[in-house]
Amino acid sequence: MSGDVPMGDEPVDIHKPFTVEENIRQLNAIDQSIVQLMNHTANALNAVSIPPTASPVDVASQKQGLQDATDSFLDTLNSVEVRMKRQIMALEEAGIVNLKPAAKGTKVSLKPDGVGNVGKLDIGWLNSRGNKVEREMEAELWSKAKDYLEKESESLRKV
Repeated sequence: MSGDVPMGDEPVDIHKPFTVEENIRQLNAIDQSIVQLMNHTANALNAVSIPPTASPVDVASQKQGLQDATDSFLDTLNSVEVRMKRQIMALEEAGIVNLKPAAKGTKVSLKPDGVGNVGKLDIGWLNSRGNKVEREMEAELWSKAKDYLEKESESLRKV
């Protein structure tokens, strides 16, 4: 009976893609789990930290606290990993990212591959190597600021 559907519930189509709302809810749950990871880390650190008071340390309870926090951390981390993989597969199914390697001899795809590459270009590497656009944009902003201040100065002189 494990495969039965409870009375009144509609059968679930496991091949039906998630809606945008469902994906957003899942991403929000992943975000909350990442916060839990930080809490589990803090609990693990607290378990092995020496308390500021002069009271004796119960080593057995420290070990148990560390073990519990570590187990919770690893369970949550595994859950986050599985759910992130689902989200990545959903992005691939939607055609937003292409995770399949290009076949040899084919034209390089200009679709993002999901790891920061477009074609054979690593966008992160390119962005970290050049700052020409940044310098030009900064110069443009300084020029606009200078023009603005000159206009304001002229309008104050007229008053």
